[in-house]
Amino acid sequence: TVGAGTSGEGGMLRAAAGFGMATGGLMSLQSGQGAQTSSGSITVITPNTGASGGSGKLVFSSGTAKRGNSGAVLIGTGASSCGRAGLLNVALGSGTSGRGGGMILIGGRSTSRTGGAVCIFTGEGTATSSGSVTILSGNGGVAGSSGVLIFSTGSSSGGNTGSILLGSGSATGGVGGAIMMTVGSGASSAGGCIKLMAGRSVAGTGGAIYMNSGEGTASSSGTIRVSTANSGDLGTSGHLLFSTGSSSSGNSGTLTFGTGPATFGRGGSISLHVGSGTSGEGGILAMQAGRGTRHTG
Repeated sequence: TVGAGTSGEGGMLRAAAGFGMATGGLMSLQSGQGAQTSSGSITVITPNTGASGGSGKLVFSSGTAKRGNSGAVLIGTGASSCGRAGLLNVALGSGTSGRGGGMILIGGRSTSRTGGAVCIFTGEGTATSSGSVTILSGNGGVAGSSGVLIFSTGSSSGGNTGSILLGSGSATGGVGGAIMMTVGSGASSAGGCIKLMAGRSVAGTGGAIYMNSGEGTASSSGTIRVSTANSGDLGTSGHLLFSTGSSSSGNSGTLTFGTGPATFGRGGSISLHVGSGTSGEGGILAMQAGRGTRHTG
């Protein structure tokens, strides 16, 4: 223990290993072993703050390096032969009158090479399932909204920007994993929207959107289904709109509906059906060619 300061700062406690012309001295902090029960704990904590200050910082950092690699910071738990491995919990403080604490994970910056990566991996289950990764924001309060999840790559001044890849692994004996995107429902307002928009280009062609079902090498390929949900008692079902954009100087885009050829079987059909009306008229199927103001329609 070091002395307290009644009108100034308290005394400082510093432990430093010895200087070496080669490798410096090692500093090791280790709790006592328990031969019959648990080993001892190590607690590193700063005390609570006073009425007008902030609590002290905890800094775990390696030193800089002039020619070699800087040291690594390793935080982990030990393995367990008969029980469950220890938990690593990183939790931030709550704020009663201000914001809660933030957590930032940033890879290292490089001036001449590729920047450092941030990797999150779950544990492998050699006999059963592997672990899950859950990324979610907390629930919103009475007068607020829940937090936003942003998955984005950075911009690029000379090359291509990075890609975002969402995928599931392959399965040798089972079904491949599914990717599901669902948005929240609205109890007193409209439900959430899903919007897919390709990138805009100033000098070239805009980005494309592709939807391909999975190939079946031994049987049928997968189905692509686009449909709106059924309506309630007082509403109508949603619209399906397939349209190209307008063009100011060239031709507008084409809508192409077709089926693939069949080598030994029958070619696929195209079927257009409109709904029947039980108490009113049935649906109308209207086909109209384009109007031409200066040329033939």
